[in-house]
Amino acid sequence: MNRALTAAIPGLLLLAACDGTLLEEEVYSQLASNNFFRTEQDAVALVNAAYSLEQIYVERHYLIGELPADILIVRSGGLQRLAQPLEDFTWDATHIYFNSDWDLEYQTIARANLAIERIPAIDFNEDRKRQLVAEARFIRAESYIELYTLFGPAPLITSSEVDPRAQPARATEAEMQRFIESELREVAAVLPKVAAQYPRATRGAALGLLARFHLNNKKWQPAAEVTREIMDLGIYDLFAGQRRGDLFAIENERNSEFIYVRPFVTNLKGNNYLAHAAPPNYRFKAPPKTNFAAQYKLLTAFTSTFRPEDQRKDVILTEYTDVRGRVVKLGKDDWRSFKYQEDLAATGSGNGNDIPIVRYADVLLMRAEALNELQGPNQESIGLINQVRNKAGVPPVTLAALSTRQALRDHLLEERRWEFFTEGLRRQDLIRHGKYIELAQKRGKNAQAHHVWYPLPQSEIDKNPNLQQNPGY
Repeated sequence: MNRALTAAIPGLLLLAACDGTLLEEEVYSQLASNNFFRTEQDAVALVNAAYSLEQIYVERHYLIGELPADILIVRSGGLQRLAQPLEDFTWDATHIYFNSDWDLEYQTIARANLAIERIPAIDFNEDRKRQLVAEARFIRAESYIELYTLFGPAPLITSSEVDPRAQPARATEAEMQRFIESELREVAAVLPKVAAQYPRATRGAALGLLARFHLNNKKWQPAAEVTREIMDLGIYDLFAGQRRGDLFAIENERNSEFIYVRPFVTNLKGNNYLAHAAPPNYRFKAPPKTNFAAQYKLLTAFTSTFRPEDQRKDVILTEYTDVRGRVVKLGKDDWRSFKYQEDLAATGSGNGNDIPIVRYADVLLMRAEALNELQGPNQESIGLINQVRNKAGVPPVTLAALSTRQALRDHLLEERRWEFFTEGLRRQDLIRHGKYIELAQKRGKNAQAHHVWYPLPQSEIDKNPNLQQNPGY
C-alpha cells in the first residue's frame, strides 16, 4: 500500500462546526484502494487528516519562537532541559524539537499531497472539490512556511508517490519562496471569504500567511499590497470588547479579529499552555486542573516596558491565590502570561482555547511596517498603529515623535512585542529587524550570526547525504 495513504488514516482532526457539533471521520474497516476515496465524505476526511497534525506542534511553536528571544523562559520540570539550550543559544542538530518539528511538517505535507492528488478523481460537486484541494494546498504551504522559518530552504516534495529510497536535496531560497508565494496566491482565489465550518482555511487566512511571508522576506511592496487586500475584504476588524484581554477568553474566540486559528476542543484535543503558566498550587476557578512542573515565565525586562494603563498587560499574572487561600506575589522574571485563560469546562490540562495564527491586529501592523520601509514615516502607518493602541487603551503615537524610518521601525518592533507576546512571533520579528543576535548577545547568550537558522536535524543529515547542513553547525 502507498505509504502516504497509510499516513492519512490515524488521528483525523475533529473540527468544530459553527453550531458547536464535531465533524468526525468515517472509520474504515479495510485499507484497500478499491474502497477508499470514493465519496465527498472521503475527500473531507483526507483534508481533515492534514489539518489534524497542526495542533501537535503548538507547544514547540511557543518555545522555538520565543525562548531565544526576549519574552519567555522555562524553569523547573523536565522541559527545562530542552528549553535551556534554546534560551542560551547552545542548541545543536540533535535537539529533539528540530527532529520532531521536521517530521511533523513532512507528515502533514504527505497527507496534504495525498488529498491534492486523490480528491480530483472522486465524483462530487466540482466547486466543492476545488475548495477542498485548495484547503490541502493551503495546509501544505503553511507547513513549508514553518520549515523555511526554522531551517531555511528544505526539500520540496509535492507528490505522495515519492520513492521511500529517494534522497531529495534542499530547494534554493528562490525556489522555496516562489513555491510558497504562488501556492498561497492561487488558493486565496479559491478559498471562501467565510468558511462554512469553523475554523477551516479562508481567503483571509491564505492572504494573511502570504503577507507575513512577504514581510519576513522583506518584500515590502507585496506585503503592503496583500495587507490592503485583506483589509478590503471588509470582514475583519479589531475585537470590539471593552477590555483588550477579553479577546483571548474562550467565549470570545470566534471573533472578527481572529483570521486563522489553531483549534482546540475542551478535554479532547486540549491546549495545555495554562498548565505550564499557572504557578505551583495555583487555585483554579474550576478544578480539577493540571499544573505542570515546567513553568512558563515572562522576563521582567519585557513586562516592565508596558505603560501602566496598557490593557494588554491585564492578562499577565503578577500575584495569585493558592489552594490554601494564601496570596502569593510573583517576583522578578516570574510573572506569567495568562493570555489563554482558564477554560471552566476543562479538566486536567485539556483547555479548549484556540490559538490565533493570524489576526487582524497583525495585518494592520504588518502594513504599517511595509509602508514605513517603502516610504519612510507616513500618516497611514501612524494611523494603523494607533488603531491597535486605541484598543489597548494607550495614548496614540504621532508622526512628529516618530519622524525617521528607524524611529518608526523601532517602535513597530516594540509595539509588536506588546501586542503578540506568547503568540510565537517574536523570534521572526527580531530576525527581520536585524536585532535577534545583537539583543541575545546583550543578554549574555552564546548567539552567533548563523543562529538565525536552526540546524537541520542530524538524523535527517545522516539518512540523506544530499541534504546540506546549515553553515555553522
